[in-house]
Amino acid sequence: MGFPTANILPANGAMLPENGVYRTKVTLDGNTYNAITNIGINPTFGSNQKTVESHIFDFGMDIVGEEIDIEIISFVRDERMFDNIYELVKQIKSDVAQVLAEIEESVTL
Repeated sequence: MGFPTANILPANGAMLPENGVYRTKVTLDGNTYNAITNIGINPTFGSNQKTVESHIFDFGMDIVGEEIDIEIISFVRDERMFDNIYELVKQIKSDVAQVLAEIEESVTL
């Protein structure tokens, strides 16, 4: 879909916030990156397994098997089901633009 993600399957019993999209920071090997994270079941794809997926901005490394920390900065929107993948991609682009604008605003303060 054009948005590579670090996919995390939470441990059984892990306490997670409500399903939704969040502005986040991801820390890996002592470096912190801005990100957008979806927490939920991906209803558009008919899944019922709760996952955590973080799209890390300006990042291109392969981190499969690496441990990352995710810090929630702000809530973006509730998780919802889309009629098709095109509508989902359109919404993701909008979410990313919103988060990047928030990041830019916080840098200029």
